[in-house]
Amino acid sequence: MRSRRPFIPQRRPIFIGCEGESECGYVGLLQDLIRDAVLPVHLIIEDLGLGAGDPLSRIEMAIRRLEHLKRTRTSPPERFVLLDSDQAERDRNRADDARRLAVAHNIHIVWQRPCFEAVVLRHLPNRSTNRPPETLEAERALNREWPDYEKPMSRTELATRIDLAAVLQAAAVEPELGAMLRCMGLI
Repeated sequence: MRSRRPFIPQRRPIFIGCEGESECGYVGLLQDLIRDAVLPVHLIIEDLGLGAGDPLSRIEMAIRRLEHLKRTRTSPPERFVLLDSDQAERDRNRADDARRLAVAHNIHIVWQRPCFEAVVLRHLPNRSTNRPPETLEAERALNREWPDYEKPMSRTELATRIDLAAVLQAAAVEPELGAMLRCMGLI
């Protein structure tokens, strides 16, 4: 009698568009946490930083990447793009167009207020409610708490200070991040 192969659940793909290398490192860290939790999820991580300068152009690039995925295999039904809110404030009309286009293509925007470094800061012990109003202030606050922080950091470098508990701490005060983590199964 032949032995049965163990059942291996198919991993569910989730598209994550990243504003740049820093976000790619962070989402790579999330993929490591997913693997450690033995969740049947695979993140398709796309760097939208090259050739795109504002939220609208990044959403347009994400749509092109999703169309390419659809032609080559399948387009994941769950889609997220991480964007800095400070860039949206520079041109509100283009930011509104980005929001509408994202909704039309079933893309959830995870706004980083005001920037990625501020969100990283909210992962650190006793800093979940720290909300610097602007990017320069966020970078300074993060450097005070994490003097070795340098942009961009790899998933391995981020993992020296950020673990699942830290991610959950940040998600508790960042609803859009929390929604993305729920979709992944981390919450």
